[in-house]
Amino acid sequence: MQPSSSKDKGRATHRLFEPSPDDLRLIVLDHLCHNSFTNTARAFARETSVKHLDADGDEIMPPSESGGSGGTVSRRVDDEYPDLEPRLMAGEMRRAIRMHLLSGRIDDATALLNNYFPSVLSAHSTAPPPPTSPDKLPYLPATSVDPVHLALNLRIQAFIESARTVPLPYPPTPSADDDAEMHTLFRTANTDESNAELLRRAHGLYKDAECLPDPSERKLYIDELHHVGGLIAYPVPENSPTAVYLSQERREAVADQIEAAILYRTGQTPVSKPELSTRYTQVLWTLLHELKVKAPPRSNWPPGVASLPGFKSLAQSDGTKAAGGEAAPTKKPPPDSEAEILPEFDLHAFLDAPPS
Repeated sequence: MQPSSSKDKGRATHRLFEPSPDDLRLIVLDHLCHNSFTNTARAFARETSVKHLDADGDEIMPPSESGGSGGTVSRRVDDEYPDLEPRLMAGEMRRAIRMHLLSGRIDDATALLNNYFPSVLSAHSTAPPPPTSPDKLPYLPATSVDPVHLALNLRIQAFIESARTVPLPYPPTPSADDDAEMHTLFRTANTDESNAELLRRAHGLYKDAECLPDPSERKLYIDELHHVGGLIAYPVPENSPTAVYLSQERREAVADQIEAAILYRTGQTPVSKPELSTRYTQVLWTLLHELKVKAPPRSNWPPGVASLPGFKSLAQSDGTKAAGGEAAPTKKPPPDSEAEILPEFDLHAFLDAPPS
């Protein structure tokens, strides 16, 4: 990999403080793609793509192979955002997998993973290469992305769903409780047969956990299976001390881990660029505030920045008029005044602030 030159870094710094309209479009598009808002992302890319105008201000529409303008617009979007459609398709698959997991359909989610993201559950998966762009950071996932752990977690969740006696619909509806009461309990039709199947599944899970090479991981999973296996002991586990394993929060935790693994294996970041920038700004400004760093002179602020939420006005200009029409005296705070110290970053105040 070629080292980045000082010219590249200077260009990146310039774009950071003076982003072009295209940079801002890419930030919005990244947010839409990352959160799988596929239809909105396509519409946004289509409406914000560069249009070529003639002398009269009318858009120049080259002849389309299909005979209409739709193909032209589609080709224009493809030219400007060549990786848009593959990323949107991957996002749709991520969303479908997440919906299956949140709905308790573990086998369906596993099938999609094996078809579209096989590296997530493959024992031969390798870590993705480090980012080559100087403005990208390596993704360090907060949860395990080891395919062995993920496969075992999915099988444990499938066992939990099999032990369920009262359905847990997702997304919940106003009549979900009524539907749950009227629904036939899953294990009351043939308790002996269903319990035998659960015991067989539990035995297989124990065998897989005992094959883990790391002793600490092996102990962790075996302890987990001891607790999860308690679901078999209750005719209606939803009314037992083990009900916590049947909660929607448990499904969400598994879905979050699987989605993080997909993003990791496909070389994507766990959060969108706007969220990453917000987190970075929050930490940076909090640190500057704690260190009591003073704000730079307003003449050194980036172009377009006239005020900051939570930042006290240091002084009014000599030309500011008071209520009586006379020039108000300029008031300058002492050198060590709190007004000069950078405030903590308040995202809500920043979003609600009027335009400069």
